[in-house]
Amino acid sequence: MAEMTNFTQADTSPAFFIDFLEFLDNQESVKTLRAESNRKLNICAGHKVLDVGCGIGGATIPIGEINGPTGLAAGVDLSSAMIEHAMKRAANQPWIKFHIADACSVPYPDDFFDLARSERLFLYLPDRLAALKEMMRVVKPGGRVYVVDTDVDSTAIYSQNPALTRKMTSVVAASMPNPNSARELPALARKAGLKNLVIEVSAISSRYEFFLRSMASSLIKAAEIGVITQEEVRECLEEQAALHASGDFFQMWSFVRVTGTV
Repeated sequence: MAEMTNFTQADTSPAFFIDFLEFLDNQESVKTLRAESNRKLNICAGHKVLDVGCGIGGATIPIGEINGPTGLAAGVDLSSAMIEHAMKRAANQPWIKFHIADACSVPYPDDFFDLARSERLFLYLPDRLAALKEMMRVVKPGGRVYVVDTDVDSTAIYSQNPALTRKMTSVVAASMPNPNSARELPALARKAGLKNLVIEVSAISSRYEFFLRSMASSLIKAAEIGVITQEEVRECLEEQAALHASGDFFQMWSFVRVTGTV
């Protein structure tokens, strides 16, 4: 069973991950978060922007629509399936380019981009500092690096059994490579040498379907290997299904956004 925790091995189950990202890209909360960030970053026609961990291009393509044919929107991702899908989506926009590449080895020269961005990638990276320094390498002096991540360990779900639900969210967080990535971004940015840091914190709510897609499979797997019991998972999932049916389902995710200059 494919899981959200396995994005570094997306090519093992490409259909699952592509479908998951398409679902995510269509969420109004995600669209709003991206549009707001693009406005604050003042992305303009002619800008060269790098999107690291671009997936299927959900954030890259809208940026390309802003900076247009005189600019460049370049996305890199480790997954060949993701890149192939992204290239098809941007087939008629030659200034939007995608490459199969590791976050620590971007195929562009030094001082090339006006801005490098990354969204919900550092959750999964084995060497976040190296990836951040690589983003800085390809950005012009005075250019900016923008990183946003989700603090998985602080996700909040409404429940009438909060102790059990907190246990379930902690199990999901523990299955992620870097569940506290968001809260660690400011210190990481300082360590990398980014200057003039702007740190923003926000939160979004997500629908029941996202709960099922992002958490249910991880809980089922945790029960299979004995981390939690089958009964605990059943109780949690049944309660959330009932809350959804009554219109009371609620889940919240915290985000940290860090912007700095090179």
